[in-house]
Amino acid sequence: MKIVNEKGKLFGIINIIDLCVILAVILVAVVLGSKMFDTKIGPIPRSSEGKEVIVTVKCTVRNEVVASSLKEGSQLISLLNPEPNAYVKSVSYTALEAMSSNDAGQIVYSQDAKRKEMTIDFTMKTSSGNGIIKLGSQDVAINKEFIVKTHTFEAKGVIEGIEIK
Repeated sequence: MKIVNEKGKLFGIINIIDLCVILAVILVAVVLGSKMFDTKIGPIPRSSEGKEVIVTVKCTVRNEVVASSLKEGSQLISLLNPEPNAYVKSVSYTALEAMSSNDAGQIVYSQDAKRKEMTIDFTMKTSSGNGIIKLGSQDVAINKEFIVKTHTFEAKGVIEGIEIK
């Protein structure tokens, strides 16, 4: 008995091309299934719920009045949980470095006269689902956009650091 007959069928049953396509579809299904149902992902394990986390967020605001309106000790709020266990630990701001070009067409950096770059550190207790840190509905992960919101302040920034205590 030949392995491949004159019609190109493997063992006289199935075409070799069809077999390759079926195996590729099965492989893709297995990989996607393992990715979708794998719950052992994320920066912290499930057993570390309740640990203190210090998060550093950088954001840009319009002027010094807005920057100075956020105070240490302010409580962060979210839509899902209006009283989360998260408080502003420290706030600092500097003049924003703005990029522009000079007469020669070279890129130069100069300090913006009005806009400020804020660095906000806040502490929170973890609320992990599948190992992912969350504050209300927002995921807490480095380089992820995050909205810092209190009763009197709101700014969109980017998370630049996470420290789990």
